Amino acid sequence: MADDGYSGGIVVTIANAMVIAGFFAISLYNVLEINIQVFFTFLKWKGLYFWSLLISSWGIVLHSVGFLLQFFQLCTNDYVNITIITLGGVPMVIGQSVVLYSRLHLIVYDRRKIRWVLIMIISSFFLFTVPPTILNYGSNSSNPAPYIGPFKVYEKVMLFGFAAQEITISGIYLWETRKMLRVMEPGMSEAPRRVMRHLIYVNILVILMDLSIIGTELGGLHDIQTTYKSAVYSVKLKLEFPVLNQLRNLVKREGRGYSWSSSHLSSILGV
Repeated sequence: MADDGYSGGIVVTIANAMVIAGFFAISLYNVLEINIQVFFTFLKWKGLYFWSLLISSWGIVLHSVGFLLQFFQLCTNDYVNITIITLGGVPMVIGQSVVLYSRLHLIVYDRRKIRWVLIMIISSFFLFTVPPTILNYGSNSSNPAPYIGPFKVYEKVMLFGFAAQEITISGIYLWETRKMLRVMEPGMSEAPRRVMRHLIYVNILVILMDLSIIGTELGGLHDIQTTYKSAVYSVKLKLEFPVLNQLRNLVKREGRGYSWSSSHLSSILGV
């Protein structure tokens, strides 16, 4: 067994094991709540936003379970464990970016920016999931030595890459939302401004959580980071629902006089 979680099982203190179990429980509870909210919130069970929320949440479960199986060797076949981790990690991380992308249309009207974000997400899949997946399988093979070093390096590259991607998308939200706040007429009701400010706060919080994941990895807490990341991604998905509810209430209050018509909101978000 290793003590860092990059290959096979881990040897941890009782305190660390309790922290890992705690993040695992938080992740599963949040996913259950997210799925219940999704099916009760969405009027139409279709669309990119709907499915990206669901698939990303399901990925959190697989990602968490996979690391639990690997770290504590509940399944002794490491290839099975890595496969479960990969099948969960990819939709969990890429899915979060797709969730952000799918509601970008609400505040960004420049199609070139939206297309650029989509290209960035697709590129990140090939740059930040394929190489570390190959190295991860190698690190858990019968000859792990040639792979563990590069995997440790690429793991950090992957974390920085995905964090930079989500920070970029959140930065676009902050920039565009700030522009919308500046052009709002002084006589306009407070509700639109409140929603805009809420969007700003949510995206700042997303950025801070991404930075916290990087901090745990750079602090040499890889075993904690993997389960903490699942918990963080579940919290980020939960933050979508206050945004959804405020947007929906805003449309109901402002009616057709506001740029977000109910049909426009429904076509993008399905609510």
